Amino acid sequence: MEEILENLIVSALSKRSTDVHMQIEANKQKILFRSLYGLVSAPIMGNLNDLFEYCKFRSNLDLSMNMIPQTGSFEIIIRKQKVRLRFSAIETYHSKSGVIRILNLHKADSLAELSSDEYQKEFQRLTQLQNGLILFCGSTGSGKSTTMFTWLKTLRNRRIYTIEDPIEQIFDQFMQVQVNSKQGLTFSEAVFQLLRHDPDVIVIGEIRGPTEAKAAIRSAYSGHLVVATIHSASAQQTIYRLMDFEVSKADIEQTLKVSIFQQLVLRQDKKGRGAKFEFIFY
Repeated sequence: MEEILENLIVSALSKRSTDVHMQIEANKQKILFRSLYGLVSAPIMGNLNDLFEYCKFRSNLDLSMNMIPQTGSFEIIIRKQKVRLRFSAIETYHSKSGVIRILNLHKADSLAELSSDEYQKEFQRLTQLQNGLILFCGSTGSGKSTTMFTWLKTLRNRRIYTIEDPIEQIFDQFMQVQVNSKQGLTFSEAVFQLLRHDPDVIVIGEIRGPTEAKAAIRSAYSGHLVVATIHSASAQQTIYRLMDFEVSKADIEQTLKVSIFQQLVLRQDKKGRGAKFEFIFY
């Protein structure tokens, strides 16, 4: 089964895909790749139900828990290189859905690799901020995390700590902390501990709900620069997303400095996608 999984990921990488979707129903099975042009069908390799269960096992998910969504991560070796994968599973009475996200698909060396030079002035302006909250926003798969970490690598002489769940890419420049709620290391506890390490920048990997949102606001109020990603449909909507996560309007006004909305568009040569940004400075 490991060989089937490796072949599937190699096929996905050859098509520059970011995600592999497994859809299993009573009389129908599908594999889809998230490519430059949206979802495209891919050939089924082996028994898809067995592959689904194998991915659960490799991700250290609870194999006895079938009706509750679960997410985990693991690594495989492809062409002598480690490839980090995140597997998300949803099962119902009639169907199963599994999505493999290829996490370390590409590490950009510079912001110039991600987009045109027209946004360099705005990114340079970000580097002047010493405190408050910076949010990189966009839809799933828009590349906001890649942009965030690429920009963070441009910061000089700053101690940068990240709080992530899970850690999706490894960066030598940062001290990366993995949340582990089962052992008591929640987002709130991680923030409490990191504040003792005299950080210049605290990074919240992704704001998914009130817990992460409040941790980000608490860190920003401490006088540090806080950087995070969040799902939203525009830079302006980021404010309403925070309010939906139980953050007060007053807290937003006091802490939020910038919202950067990102979406991927096809490059003119049609050989890949580049990022298009919308900046709102508050």
